[in-house]
Amino acid sequence: MNDIVDITAGAGLAIAQAAIATLATMLTIGVAFLSKPSRATLLWSFAFALAMVSTFGVVAGEVTGSETIRRIFLGLLMGAPALLWSGFRALWGLRSLPWIGPALGVISAALLVASGDTTWFSPAYRAVFFAASVFAGLFFWDWVRVPARRDRVTLPFAVMSLAFFAVGTANAVAGFLFPPTTGDDLALVRLVTSIGMLAYTACALVAVVGISTRDTPFARPSAVPAEWQRFELTATDRLARARASAEPWSIVYLRLDNATELRQMGGPAVLAALSRRFLDAVRAVFPAEADVGSPTPGTAVVLVPRSDAVVRDHLRTALERISGLEVDMKLAIRPSASAGWAPVSVVGYDLDALLYMAREAATLASENGGDRWERVGVTVTDRLLNPLQRS
Repeated sequence: MNDIVDITAGAGLAIAQAAIATLATMLTIGVAFLSKPSRATLLWSFAFALAMVSTFGVVAGEVTGSETIRRIFLGLLMGAPALLWSGFRALWGLRSLPWIGPALGVISAALLVASGDTTWFSPAYRAVFFAASVFAGLFFWDWVRVPARRDRVTLPFAVMSLAFFAVGTANAVAGFLFPPTTGDDLALVRLVTSIGMLAYTACALVAVVGISTRDTPFARPSAVPAEWQRFELTATDRLARARASAEPWSIVYLRLDNATELRQMGGPAVLAALSRRFLDAVRAVFPAEADVGSPTPGTAVVLVPRSDAVVRDHLRTALERISGLEVDMKLAIRPSASAGWAPVSVVGYDLDALLYMAREAATLASENGGDRWERVGVTVTDRLLNPLQRS
């Protein structure tokens, strides 16, 4: 983050900083981590918790007049940007290096305390502030070098990270150009960076909560896609006509195994692009008489008028083609899908029943490791009749 309020910044700014750090911690833990527990959300929670505790520690040091306490917590605060950076690296499937944040905080606190009231405080402060800003710059570099990571929810945080790094660099350069003093030369820098901290923390909070909640039910659009509605109407009509002649039809439900990871690591644009290729691969495998629909990104439902032997061959071919789809090589993800197969000979000709059973079969295939298919039968039925097997 950056330097928390000095007395010259005023009590109002100190209260605002403490309030936003507390709010960020509460939302990150209560919304982000609890709605989607992961290594990334855990590291983000630690980052905001460290910022909150350090903020209150700095304010307490100023209120009690203890410069040592103020400097200890000011130094610890410098580790928060590194923890935020580690969280995003974990999100993107990179080495998170979570030890760097705590180590930087401890070293910064020791350096600021050791400098005492000598002229070395100014260069010590500039050095630790620059070190913290480096990790904001590293986030921006990781974010900008892979186009798939540049989604809208992280854009404000990326801009603020670049600004943070620029201020930290300028502050360090100024320390070399001008002779150090007892610290009075940092008054303007502290005021500017304290105000900037509010915007930096707010943007980080938007990015963290936005990423963590966009896959949850309350973040999904409630409207049913028009194309899926047309698929349901067509499928219902074709099944009603097939019932009269007892033709062998099936519903096949295919779902990408790693859709959530793709959205988290690459953003919605990567998932949307892969979903289009996924649907194209499914349409290319199944016969022209089949109807293909997609209720949500990363899923495909096929109504196919073929015998069991033919459907089985199509399923095997479809899974092979899906595993060969191209994904951004920097994401290090191999696409795969799980499929559920519900034939009318087992379930009947009711579309809702077929969809439900096929979806359950696909879920079972996913739980068994993915990249496979399951046919509705005894195993799927037992799973539905025995809820304990589904936990």
